[in-house]
Amino acid sequence: MGRKANVPSTIFDHDFASLAKRESNARTRIRLLGLNHVQDGQSYEKIAIFLDVHAKSVSNWVERFALEGLDGLQERPGRGAKTKLPWNRENEFKKAVITAQEEKSGGRIKGADIQKILLNQFDVEYSLTSVYDLLHRLKLVWISVRSKHPSQDQEVQDNFKKISKKT
Repeated sequence: MGRKANVPSTIFDHDFASLAKRESNARTRIRLLGLNHVQDGQSYEKIAIFLDVHAKSVSNWVERFALEGLDGLQERPGRGAKTKLPWNRENEFKKAVITAQEEKSGGRIKGADIQKILLNQFDVEYSLTSVYDLLHRLKLVWISVRSKHPSQDQEVQDNFKKISKKT
Protein backbone atom coordinates (compact mmCIF):
# COMPACT_ATOMS: atom_id res chain seq x y z
CA MET A 1 0.00 0.00 0.00
CA GLY A 2 1.40 3.38 -1.01
CA ARG A 3 1.71 6.49 1.04
CA LYS A 4 -1.21 8.88 1.32
CA ALA A 5 -1.28 11.67 -1.21
CA ASN A 6 0.03 15.05 -0.06
CA VAL A 7 -2.49 17.36 -1.70
CA PRO A 8 -3.12 21.10 -1.81
CA SER A 9 -6.22 22.31 0.04
CA THR A 10 -7.65 23.87 -3.15
CA ILE A 11 -8.24 20.41 -4.54
CA PHE A 12 -11.41 20.15 -2.46
CA ASP A 13 -12.94 23.23 -4.13
CA HIS A 14 -13.88 21.29 -7.30
CA ASP A 15 -16.15 18.41 -8.24
CA PHE A 16 -13.75 16.49 -10.49
CA ALA A 17 -16.21 13.66 -11.18
CA SER A 18 -18.76 16.00 -12.79
CA LEU A 19 -15.99 17.89 -14.62
CA ALA A 20 -14.75 14.57 -16.01
CA LYS A 21 -18.23 13.71 -17.31
CA ARG A 22 -18.32 16.93 -19.32
CA GLU A 23 -14.73 16.77 -20.58
CA SER A 24 -14.32 15.86 -24.27
CA ASN A 25 -10.55 15.28 -24.24
CA ALA A 26 -9.78 11.75 -23.05
CA ARG A 27 -6.39 12.54 -21.49
CA THR A 28 -7.80 15.46 -19.53
CA ARG A 29 -10.74 13.30 -18.43
CA ILE A 30 -8.30 10.70 -17.00
CA ARG A 31 -6.49 13.45 -15.09
CA LEU A 32 -9.77 14.73 -13.65
CA LEU A 33 -10.74 11.21 -12.58
CA GLY A 34 -7.33 10.83 -10.97
CA LEU A 35 -7.83 14.00 -8.95
CA ASN A 36 -11.28 12.77 -7.96
CA HIS A 37 -9.59 9.71 -6.43
CA VAL A 38 -7.04 11.99 -4.74
CA GLN A 39 -9.97 13.87 -3.15
CA ASP A 40 -11.22 10.53 -1.83
CA GLY A 41 -7.90 10.01 -0.05
CA GLN A 42 -6.49 7.24 -2.24
CA SER A 43 -2.72 6.83 -2.57
CA TYR A 44 -0.96 7.76 -5.80
CA GLU A 45 0.00 4.12 -6.34
CA LYS A 46 -3.57 2.91 -5.99
CA ILE A 47 -4.87 5.63 -8.31
CA ALA A 48 -2.19 4.70 -10.83
CA ILE A 49 -3.44 1.11 -10.79
CA PHE A 50 -7.07 2.24 -11.23
CA LEU A 51 -6.23 4.45 -14.20
CA ASP A 52 -3.44 2.30 -15.67
CA VAL A 53 -0.82 5.05 -15.47
CA HIS A 54 2.40 5.51 -13.53
CA ALA A 55 2.21 6.83 -9.97
CA LYS A 56 4.58 9.65 -10.91
CA SER A 57 1.99 10.80 -13.48
CA VAL A 58 -0.60 11.15 -10.72
CA SER A 59 1.91 13.11 -8.66
CA ASN A 60 2.60 15.38 -11.65
CA TRP A 61 -1.14 16.01 -12.11
CA VAL A 62 -1.49 17.11 -8.51
CA GLU A 63 1.55 19.39 -8.83
CA ARG A 64 0.22 20.90 -12.06
CA PHE A 65 -3.17 21.47 -10.44
CA ALA A 66 -1.52 23.12 -7.41
CA LEU A 67 0.47 25.48 -9.65
CA GLU A 68 -1.99 26.22 -12.47
CA GLY A 69 -5.43 25.14 -11.28
CA LEU A 70 -7.79 23.41 -13.71
CA ASP A 71 -5.89 24.86 -16.68
CA GLY A 72 -2.87 22.81 -15.63
CA LEU A 73 -4.80 19.61 -16.34
CA GLN A 74 -5.60 20.50 -19.95
CA GLU A 75 -3.76 18.86 -22.82
CA ARG A 76 -0.75 20.90 -23.84
CA PRO A 77 0.29 21.54 -27.43
CA GLY A 78 3.48 20.15 -28.84
CA ARG A 79 2.93 16.41 -28.58
CA GLY A 80 4.11 14.23 -31.44
CA ALA A 81 6.66 14.62 -34.19
CA LYS A 82 7.30 18.08 -35.54
CA THR A 83 6.96 18.83 -39.23
CA LYS A 84 10.21 19.25 -41.14
CA LEU A 85 8.78 21.92 -43.43
CA PRO A 86 8.30 25.08 -41.34
CA TRP A 87 4.68 26.24 -41.06
CA ASN A 88 5.55 29.66 -42.44
CA ARG A 89 6.83 28.12 -45.71
CA GLU A 90 3.79 25.92 -46.45
CA ASN A 91 2.15 28.41 -48.83
CA GLU A 92 5.42 28.80 -50.69
CA PHE A 93 5.63 25.00 -50.97
CA LYS A 94 2.05 24.77 -52.26
CA LYS A 95 2.84 27.35 -54.95
CA ALA A 96 6.01 25.47 -55.93
CA VAL A 97 4.12 22.19 -56.32
CA ILE A 98 1.31 23.79 -58.35
CA THR A 99 3.84 25.60 -60.54
CA ALA A 100 5.77 22.36 -61.12
CA GLN A 101 2.54 20.64 -62.15
CA GLU A 102 1.57 23.42 -64.54
CA GLU A 103 5.03 23.41 -66.15
CA LYS A 104 4.96 19.64 -66.69
CA SER A 105 3.88 18.70 -70.19
CA GLY A 106 1.70 15.59 -69.99
CA GLY A 107 0.94 13.53 -66.92
CA ARG A 108 1.26 14.52 -63.31
CA ILE A 109 4.23 15.19 -61.09
CA LYS A 110 5.10 12.28 -58.82
CA GLY A 111 6.11 11.99 -55.20
CA ALA A 112 9.78 11.70 -56.23
CA ASP A 113 9.47 15.02 -58.09
CA ILE A 114 8.04 16.64 -54.97
CA GLN A 115 10.86 15.13 -52.88
CA LYS A 116 13.33 16.91 -55.16
CA ILE A 117 11.43 20.19 -54.80
CA LEU A 118 11.53 19.85 -51.01
CA LEU A 119 15.24 19.07 -51.02
CA ASN A 120 16.35 21.64 -53.59
CA GLN A 121 14.11 24.61 -52.80
CA PHE A 122 13.37 24.10 -49.10
CA ASP A 123 16.46 22.15 -47.94
CA VAL A 124 14.25 19.52 -46.27
CA GLU A 125 14.56 15.77 -46.74
CA TYR A 126 11.29 13.78 -46.70
CA SER A 127 10.61 10.09 -47.27
CA LEU A 128 8.15 9.30 -50.03
CA THR A 129 5.44 8.34 -47.54
CA SER A 130 5.93 11.60 -45.66
CA VAL A 131 5.70 13.54 -48.91
CA TYR A 132 2.23 12.10 -49.53
CA ASP A 133 1.24 12.75 -45.90
CA LEU A 134 2.37 16.37 -46.28
CA LEU A 135 0.40 16.76 -49.51
CA HIS A 136 -2.70 15.34 -47.85
CA ARG A 137 -2.32 17.62 -44.81
CA LEU A 138 -2.00 20.64 -47.09
CA LYS A 139 -4.98 19.45 -49.18
CA LEU A 140 -2.83 19.15 -52.30
CA VAL A 141 -4.47 15.96 -53.46
CA TRP A 142 -5.90 15.71 -56.92
CA ILE A 143 -7.53 12.96 -58.88
CA SER A 144 -6.99 13.00 -62.59
CA VAL A 145 -7.85 10.92 -65.59
CA ARG A 146 -5.29 8.58 -67.02
CA SER A 147 -2.82 10.51 -69.19
CA LYS A 148 -2.93 10.02 -72.95
CA HIS A 149 -0.07 8.55 -74.93
CA PRO A 150 1.44 11.10 -77.36
CA SER A 151 0.82 8.86 -80.40
CA GLN A 152 -2.73 7.95 -79.40
CA ASP A 153 -5.25 8.28 -82.24
CA GLN A 154 -8.84 8.80 -81.11
CA GLU A 155 -10.25 8.03 -84.57
CA VAL A 156 -8.59 4.60 -84.65
CA GLN A 157 -9.99 3.84 -81.20
CA ASP A 158 -13.51 4.87 -82.24
CA ASN A 159 -13.34 2.65 -85.35
CA PHE A 160 -12.15 -0.26 -83.24
CA LYS A 161 -15.09 0.18 -80.88
CA LYS A 162 -17.52 0.11 -83.82
CA ILE A 163 -16.21 -3.09 -85.35
CA SER A 164 -15.43 -4.99 -82.15
CA LYS A 165 -17.86 -7.66 -81.02
CA LYS A 166 -20.29 -6.46 -78.36
CA THR A 167 -21.05 -8.93 -75.56
